[in-house]
Amino acid sequence: MKPPVLLCYNLTDEQGRKITLLAMRLMIRIRTVRPEEYGQPLAVLCGMEPPTDTPAPAEHFADAMLVLGHFPPELLNRFLYGFRQEHIPAVGLKAILTDSNMYWDSQTLHSQLAEEHAALTNGGRPAHEPPES
Repeated sequence: MKPPVLLCYNLTDEQGRKITLLAMRLMIRIRTVRPEEYGQPLAVLCGMEPPTDTPAPAEHFADAMLVLGHFPPELLNRFLYGFRQEHIPAVGLKAILTDSNMYWDSQTLHSQLAEEHAALTNGGRPAHEPPES
Protein backbone atom coordinates (compact mmCIF):
# COMPACT_ATOMS: atom_id res chain seq x y z
CA MET A 1 0.00 0.00 0.00
CA LYS A 2 1.24 3.48 -0.87
CA PRO A 3 1.80 5.94 2.01
CA PRO A 4 -0.96 8.51 2.50
CA VAL A 5 -0.40 11.96 1.04
CA LEU A 6 -2.38 15.17 1.44
CA LEU A 7 -2.27 17.69 -1.40
CA CYS A 8 -2.94 21.19 -0.07
CA TYR A 9 -3.99 24.19 -2.16
CA ASN A 10 -4.30 27.82 -1.06
CA LEU A 11 -4.68 27.25 2.67
CA THR A 12 -4.60 30.25 4.99
CA ASP A 13 -1.66 30.43 7.36
CA GLU A 14 -3.64 29.41 10.47
CA GLN A 15 -5.72 26.79 8.68
CA GLY A 16 -2.61 25.39 6.98
CA ARG A 17 -0.74 25.22 10.28
CA LYS A 18 -3.56 23.33 11.99
CA ILE A 19 -3.98 20.91 9.07
CA THR A 20 -0.21 20.33 8.97
CA LEU A 21 -0.12 19.51 12.68
CA LEU A 22 -3.07 17.13 12.34
CA ALA A 23 -1.49 15.40 9.35
CA MET A 24 1.86 15.08 11.13
CA ARG A 25 0.18 13.45 14.14
CA LEU A 26 -1.49 10.97 11.78
CA MET A 27 1.75 10.32 9.84
CA ILE A 28 0.34 11.75 6.60
CA ARG A 29 2.80 13.29 4.15
CA ILE A 30 1.81 16.83 3.18
CA ARG A 31 2.46 18.37 -0.21
CA THR A 32 1.66 22.02 -0.81
CA VAL A 33 0.80 22.42 -4.48
CA ARG A 34 1.99 25.64 -6.10
CA PRO A 35 0.03 27.32 -8.94
CA GLU A 36 2.77 26.51 -11.45
CA GLU A 37 2.09 22.80 -10.74
CA TYR A 38 -1.66 22.97 -11.43
CA GLY A 39 -1.18 21.46 -14.91
CA GLN A 40 0.37 18.25 -13.55
CA PRO A 41 -1.85 15.18 -13.13
CA LEU A 42 -2.82 14.37 -9.54
CA ALA A 43 -0.93 11.07 -9.88
CA VAL A 44 2.27 13.07 -10.41
CA LEU A 45 1.56 15.35 -7.46
CA CYS A 46 0.93 12.31 -5.24
CA GLY A 47 4.30 10.83 -6.25
CA MET A 48 2.89 7.94 -8.28
CA GLU A 49 4.36 9.03 -11.62
CA PRO A 50 7.21 11.25 -12.85
CA PRO A 51 6.46 14.89 -13.72
CA THR A 52 5.20 15.71 -17.19
CA ASP A 53 6.06 18.62 -19.49
CA THR A 54 2.53 19.98 -19.16
CA PRO A 55 2.59 23.76 -18.71
CA ALA A 56 0.77 25.48 -15.87
CA PRO A 57 -2.73 26.72 -16.75
CA ALA A 58 -2.99 30.42 -17.60
CA GLU A 59 -5.55 31.01 -14.85
CA HIS A 60 -5.26 29.84 -11.27
CA PHE A 61 -7.88 29.33 -8.60
CA ALA A 62 -7.62 30.85 -5.15
CA ASP A 63 -9.99 28.52 -3.28
CA ALA A 64 -8.65 26.24 -0.58
CA MET A 65 -8.71 22.61 -1.73
CA LEU A 66 -7.49 19.27 -0.36
CA VAL A 67 -6.81 15.98 -2.15
CA LEU A 68 -6.50 12.90 0.03
CA GLY A 69 -4.37 10.26 -1.61
CA HIS A 70 -4.03 6.65 -0.42
CA PHE A 71 -6.07 7.14 2.76
CA PRO A 72 -7.35 3.84 4.19
CA PRO A 73 -10.92 4.19 5.57
CA GLU A 74 -9.81 4.31 9.22
CA LEU A 75 -7.27 7.06 8.52
CA LEU A 76 -9.85 9.03 6.54
CA ASN A 77 -12.24 8.88 9.50
CA ARG A 78 -9.50 9.93 11.95
CA PHE A 79 -8.44 12.81 9.69
CA LEU A 80 -11.98 14.16 9.27
CA TYR A 81 -12.72 13.70 12.97
CA GLY A 82 -9.52 15.63 13.71
CA PHE A 83 -10.94 18.64 11.86
CA ARG A 84 -13.86 18.77 14.29
CA GLN A 85 -11.78 17.96 17.35
CA GLU A 86 -9.14 20.62 16.57
CA HIS A 87 -11.72 23.22 15.42
CA ILE A 88 -10.09 23.50 12.01
CA PRO A 89 -12.14 25.64 9.62
CA ALA A 90 -13.80 23.46 6.99
CA VAL A 91 -12.33 23.18 3.51
CA GLY A 92 -15.29 23.07 1.15
CA LEU A 93 -13.38 21.54 -1.76
CA LYS A 94 -12.07 18.09 -0.83
CA ALA A 95 -11.53 14.98 -2.93
CA ILE A 96 -10.18 11.50 -2.49
CA LEU A 97 -7.71 10.37 -5.14
CA THR A 98 -9.40 7.73 -7.29
CA ASP A 99 -8.69 5.76 -10.45
CA SER A 100 -11.10 8.14 -12.17
CA ASN A 101 -9.51 11.44 -11.13
CA MET A 102 -5.82 10.55 -10.78
CA TYR A 103 -5.07 11.75 -14.32
CA TRP A 104 -6.97 15.01 -13.95
CA ASP A 105 -4.98 18.17 -13.38
CA SER A 106 -5.66 20.42 -10.40
CA GLN A 107 -7.64 22.91 -12.46
CA THR A 108 -10.01 20.20 -13.74
CA LEU A 109 -10.53 18.80 -10.25
CA HIS A 110 -11.15 22.27 -8.87
CA SER A 111 -13.79 22.96 -11.55
CA GLN A 112 -15.59 19.68 -10.81
CA LEU A 113 -15.49 20.18 -7.03
CA ALA A 114 -16.57 23.82 -7.23
CA GLU A 115 -19.56 22.86 -9.38
CA GLU A 116 -20.51 20.06 -7.00
CA HIS A 117 -20.03 22.26 -3.92
CA ALA A 118 -22.17 25.05 -5.41
CA ALA A 119 -24.97 22.61 -6.24
CA LEU A 120 -24.98 21.15 -2.73
CA THR A 121 -24.68 24.55 -1.04
CA ASN A 122 -27.65 25.88 -2.99
CA GLY A 123 -29.81 22.91 -2.00
CA GLY A 124 -29.66 21.31 -5.41
CA ARG A 125 -28.74 17.85 -6.47
CA PRO A 126 -25.07 16.92 -6.69
CA ALA A 127 -23.78 17.82 -10.14
CA HIS A 128 -22.68 14.26 -10.88
CA GLU A 129 -25.75 12.45 -9.58
CA PRO A 130 -28.23 11.27 -12.21
CA PRO A 131 -31.72 12.77 -11.98
CA GLU A 132 -34.42 10.74 -10.28
CA SER A 133 -36.70 8.80 -12.60
